[in-house]
Amino acid sequence: MPTLGLSMIVRNEERSLRQCLESVSGIVQQMVIADTGSSDGTREIAKSFGATVLSIPWEDHFAKARNAALAPITSDWVLVLDADEEVDASAREKLPRMLQAGGDVGGYLTPIRNYVSTRFGRGWDRAAVPNDHRHPRAEKSPAFFTHENCRLFRRNPEIYFVSRVHELVEYRVHELGLKLRPSEFCIHHFGQLSEEEFKKHKAARYHRLLQLKVEDQPNDPAAWVQLGLEEYEGRKDAQQALLCFQKALALEPRAAQAWFFTGMIQLELGDYKAALSAFDRARGDDNNRAMLAHLRGDALHNLGQLDEARTAYLRALDLIPDDPILMSKLGFTEVRANRVQTGLDRLRRACVSAPDVAEIQERLMKAYIVIDNLPQAAEHAEIVAALENTPKWFLRAASVRLKLKQVDRAKEILRRAIERLPNVPELQDALTGLGTARSAADQS
Repeated sequence: MPTLGLSMIVRNEERSLRQCLESVSGIVQQMVIADTGSSDGTREIAKSFGATVLSIPWEDHFAKARNAALAPITSDWVLVLDADEEVDASAREKLPRMLQAGGDVGGYLTPIRNYVSTRFGRGWDRAAVPNDHRHPRAEKSPAFFTHENCRLFRRNPEIYFVSRVHELVEYRVHELGLKLRPSEFCIHHFGQLSEEEFKKHKAARYHRLLQLKVEDQPNDPAAWVQLGLEEYEGRKDAQQALLCFQKALALEPRAAQAWFFTGMIQLELGDYKAALSAFDRARGDDNNRAMLAHLRGDALHNLGQLDEARTAYLRALDLIPDDPILMSKLGFTEVRANRVQTGLDRLRRACVSAPDVAEIQERLMKAYIVIDNLPQAAEHAEIVAALENTPKWFLRAASVRLKLKQVDRAKEILRRAIERLPNVPELQDALTGLGTARSAADQS
């Protein structure tokens, strides 16, 4: 029977390491854990599971650290995990069969479920999907998105990690002419559920490492895409991210991810024609096809190409049928395209499905404005104001009531807003203005 070893790098992971190692207890015959400088109980936890614990220096290079943890492995196969991950329970049954693979198989591409704290999250170029509650530790997470890495591979001195950050063994497996098969089990990743301060610290560290990576590999388009994504999502610097994606495209004009994120940023900046052109060159795959269709729909809708937008949204909704935000966008597009009843029905269903999502309620409000149903628009403007709790939305809700000549209701909205937001002068000014206007009307 082929043997399996676990290889890990860790630092100050006492909060999650025990759960990680329990998930592979009885599955692996060897554990090698390389510690890069823990000051908590990480090393003691690892030793309690019978792991060989190495002390290695941290040199700002993940591949070096991974390969140091790989070197002592003597088993036939290697499983690689991070401390905030666990293997799925099905691995106990499925791994023995997978390890019997022929010599032409170098490893397995393993789905990694990244649990997120928001229902409508996104990871890289793929949409999150509703949590199926397969793992009890993720019970409170509403959704997850999946990516794949080779985390299970044959122990071979010629298979090792490459790259300072976002390190992979896939390059070596391919260079050796070996196959990568899809894994029959998944890995559960809980890092996205960490405290915000921890995630900010991690993002800053990755940004620095990615800058070093493009210095190491200036002609690697993937490195520039990775840095651009960190600029965009971690540092919220859209312009710097665009420069990175442009660099990637100069090196490889067919870099689909670079086109995808270029289009996403251009959509955000309001350059809808450029965004649509970028999306058309992004070439969707099984992982990002739904998100790509969704974003194409956004660009087409903003360009006024409503029939084409409807087609794009329908395609996306066919791939992710339970997404109420997507359903609301399709519904609003249909209302604007004179498919009023169909569109309103979709919008109402979306509001029932996600009553606490302001942007969905706002689309239904806008739809009622399009069909000149101001009473219903006013009701939904108030719902949005309550959800958003911002001066802008309370003023907007009051203004819709004023269009209906419902001055007292507008005053009530503003008084409620002032109770919630007492230090906002424009709310008090608006209420005073309404009182002055009412007095003038009464005297005339």
